Amino acid sequence: MANSEYEYVKREFELDSLLPPSNWIVVRIDGCHFHRFSKIHTFEKPNDERALRLMNACATSMLKKFPDIVFAYGVSDEYSFVFREETEFYQRRESKILSLCVSYFTSVYVMKWKDFFPNKELKEPPYFDGRVVCYPNLKTIRDYLAWRQVDCHINNQYNTCFWSLVKSGKTEKEAQQALKGTFSKYKNELLSQQFQINYDDEPAIFRKGSCVYRDKVETMVKTDRCGNPIKRTRLVITNANVDIIGPEFWEKHPYILREEKCRYENVKKFDINHRLPPCNWTVVRIDICKFEQFSLIHSFDKPNDEAALRLMNASASLMMESFPDIVFGYGFSNEYSFVFQDKTELYQRQESLILSSCTSRFTLFYMMKWKDFFPNKDLVEPPHFEAELLCYPKQKILCDYLSSRQAECHTTNQYNTCFWMLVKSGKSENEAREILKGTLSKDKNELLFQQFHLNYNNEPAVFRKGSCTYRQKVEESADAEGRENTTRERWDVIVAHADMGTEFWRKHPYILRKLDLLGR
Repeated sequence: MANSEYEYVKREFELDSLLPPSNWIVVRIDGCHFHRFSKIHTFEKPNDERALRLMNACATSMLKKFPDIVFAYGVSDEYSFVFREETEFYQRRESKILSLCVSYFTSVYVMKWKDFFPNKELKEPPYFDGRVVCYPNLKTIRDYLAWRQVDCHINNQYNTCFWSLVKSGKTEKEAQQALKGTFSKYKNELLSQQFQINYDDEPAIFRKGSCVYRDKVETMVKTDRCGNPIKRTRLVITNANVDIIGPEFWEKHPYILREEKCRYENVKKFDINHRLPPCNWTVVRIDICKFEQFSLIHSFDKPNDEAALRLMNASASLMMESFPDIVFGYGFSNEYSFVFQDKTELYQRQESLILSSCTSRFTLFYMMKWKDFFPNKDLVEPPHFEAELLCYPKQKILCDYLSSRQAECHTTNQYNTCFWMLVKSGKSENEAREILKGTLSKDKNELLFQQFHLNYNNEPAVFRKGSCTYRQKVEESADAEGRENTTRERWDVIVAHADMGTEFWRKHPYILRKLDLLGR
C-alpha cells in the first residue's frame, strides 16, 4: 500500500493495543453456549470424562504449539493459559495473542473430536470466546489459578448434588430449590446420606480440574562403556489433576512459577473489559496465520487457488448468517474483513468477546467447509487465524479502508501473477524477485503481455478485485389461495467481485446507510 492515497487508514486508525510489560499474561478461553452444545451431543451429567479429556488434549497441543505458555489450568468448558512474564509473543499485541490462541484451540478441538467421540458426529459447530488478563506479580497469578480451582470445586460439588437429585426423580426446579442457600458441608452430607457418595472419592479430574505444564523427567539417553545408563533431565508436557491452591505443588515445581504466599481474593479487579467506542464502525480483520506454509503443505495452486478462495467466501457467508450485525465483508487471498454496523451492541461492544468469537467461528466454518472444496485433500495441519479489531468513526473513512484493502489486493495479485509466471517459465524464485524489484504496475502488465501473452485485465475478477460479501434483496412469488400471485422479499447473502468505488455504494445504499461519502 506504499504511496497510496488510502495509506492513512492504516497509519492513523490501526493502533495496536500492547499489553503492559513485566506482567503475567493469561488467556482464558470459554466455550460459547456449551450448555446447549453439551445437551445436543448428549454429554454425561454432571461430568463427561471424554469431553474433559478432549479439552485437555487441546491444552496439550497449545503448549506444544506455543512455547511461551508455561502453565494451563482447565475445568469444564474453560481453559486458562499462562504466558511467561517476559514473553514477547507477537510483541505482546493483545488482539493477535487472543485471536491466535482461541482460533488454534477451536481448530484442534474440531480435529481431535473423533479421537474422543468416535461414534458421535458434530451436530453443531463448537466455538469459543476468550479474554486476556494481565497480572503484575507472582502472587496475583498464583491467586488467579487458586481462584479458578476454588470455582471448580464449588461448581462441581453443586452439579454432583444437582444431577444426583434429578436422577433420583426430582425435577430440575425441585433440585435447585433443595440446594438453594446450602453450604459445602450440607452438600457432602446429602451425597453421603442419600446417595452413598463420598465426594472426596470422586475422580480428581472432576474435583480439582486439570493442570498442563512441562515437568522435569529423567530419561536414559544412552549407556556408558560399562553398560551404566546415562540420564538427562528433559521437559515433558504433563497433565495432572492436583491441588494448586496450597504451596506443595509449587514447591515441587519451582521452575514453573516461583513460590509466593497463596491468596486468591480480589483477583477479579484485574479483569478489565475493553469496550469499543460508541457509534463507530467496527471492522474485524481475520488472516490465516503462516499462510505460505499452510498453502505449501496443502498444495494450493499458485498464484491463486480458486477452491481456497471459494472456501474463504463460503466461510464469510456463514459469518454473515451467524452475525446479523455484520453488514459487509471483503476478502482476498488469506484475509477477510468484516464490517459491523455502527450501532451494534454485540457482546455489549466488549472488544475481546467480539474478536475471539468471530475468530473462533470463522476457524470453525473454514474447517467444516474444507471437504466441500477439497474433497480429495485431508487437513494435514490445523488452520489457525489471527485477527485484529479496528474502529472507524465515519463512513468515508470506513470506505477508504475497504478501498485500501482492494488496492492491496490488486498490488499483491499483480506481483504474484508475474512472480509465478516467471518461476513456471524456468526462473528461480530469487531471479524472479530480482526481475520484479522496483517495477511499477505498468511494467508488470507489459511483462505479462509480452513474455506470456497474458492480458492482466482478463484474469478472473476474484483474483484481481477480491470478493465482496453482502446481503441483497430478492423478490420471490408466493401463491396466495384465492388471490393473484403476490411477491415477498427476502435478503440473501451473495458474493460479488466488484470495484468498491463510489458507484458501487451508490447502487447499494442499503448496505451502509446514510452514505455521506457520495458527495465527496
